[in-house]
Amino acid sequence: MAYFRKVKIEGKEHLKGDGPFIFVANHPSAFMDPIVVASSIKPAVYFLAAGEYMGKGFKFWFFHKFLHMIPIYRPDTMPGDTHKNKEAFAKSIQHLSKKKCLLVFPEGVSVTEKKILPLKTGVARIARETELALELKAGIKIVPVGLNYTDPHTFRSDLFVNIGEPILAADFFSNDPEKEKEEVKELTQHIEDRMIDTVLHIESKEVEDIIDGINKTYTRDLKNTLGVEFSDQDREFELNKLTIAAVHHFHTSKPEDYSKMKALLDEYIKSLEAQGIRDREFRNVNKKVPWHLTLGYIIGAPFFLLGWVFNYIPYKINVALQNKLGFKDSFKGSMILGFGLGLFLIWFTTLTILCWNFTPLSYYSLILPVAMYLSGAYALVYLSSLNYIIRRMKLRKFLADNAKIESDITQKRSEIIELFESYRAEFDSTKG
Repeated sequence: MAYFRKVKIEGKEHLKGDGPFIFVANHPSAFMDPIVVASSIKPAVYFLAAGEYMGKGFKFWFFHKFLHMIPIYRPDTMPGDTHKNKEAFAKSIQHLSKKKCLLVFPEGVSVTEKKILPLKTGVARIARETELALELKAGIKIVPVGLNYTDPHTFRSDLFVNIGEPILAADFFSNDPEKEKEEVKELTQHIEDRMIDTVLHIESKEVEDIIDGINKTYTRDLKNTLGVEFSDQDREFELNKLTIAAVHHFHTSKPEDYSKMKALLDEYIKSLEAQGIRDREFRNVNKKVPWHLTLGYIIGAPFFLLGWVFNYIPYKINVALQNKLGFKDSFKGSMILGFGLGLFLIWFTTLTILCWNFTPLSYYSLILPVAMYLSGAYALVYLSSLNYIIRRMKLRKFLADNAKIESDITQKRSEIIELFESYRAEFDSTKG
């Protein structure tokens, strides 16, 4: 979890009692997601994984034996191996019958979108066969897990893991074989609905674009108005849910107001982009840097330099590798994490060995990896914060020389805030 800046896991109280559990999660980041889920919950889990990623021979054996992966062969990627899915289903049923746990990504693909795609029926079919094999007494609990990243492909982004209430699979089944298709379909739809509750679900790209615009402009003001603290990820999640619901409301019920909202946002963002300005810097452009923060930069400079020196080489190698190899969006964050862990582990180990053998530090060199990691994390935060201050100072000078641009952008921003506040009041009244 050190990959993220903020991590909050909500809903662990839903995991009380014995299994078997089937954890169902959205899948925005191919290899990051199973790591996040497995480290967020107490029960050890087996994963249903795409067969093409598990390979054959030693690789297959390793993934299956040590990473607890059960392969699923998809018709569109491995059509000649789909007959092996019967064995995967049999292993899953056997596993659940022993009151153990499975992790499944029922969307079937990894896509970096803020939405739940239509689910495959595999989870419901596995649950049904297991329950019927044990006369509807298996006690399978299907637990939705929402993985809400600010950006799964960026180091030091935020993560909110939202664990929903368990769904008792047996409630949806009977012993009537003629009802199998209907029962599987009903449970699959119920799982999809509960998964949607645990994530920020935006149905269309058009609405997602306007949500992004609102997050760039109005959301920070709204958080300040409502007293949502930086660390309060629960309230931030609920606020984002309400924002999405409000935009959907205006999109479907008030198309004229929605069009006005979109046009004003587009105009404001284009004005900022034309000058290379970000809303956050513009909003805070006239704020002075507090004396204690300035003092912190001065005192922290040696630690920043230490972190920069210790970590610069593996960091740049990792960046170069990502640029050279290239990965699909759904794999990007996972590959950054995977390559980064490997590179930094080799780098830290090498420096520790050199320090042990060629300096008088001896046992003290064993704390070197911890010092290097902490100083590197500090260097990233320090550099990001310092860059923000420098950009704000440059912006202040630019606006001082271009008063008309500042006046135009200020007016547009005021219009957006005023319009959104009126829309918020209107939407709140519809909920009352």
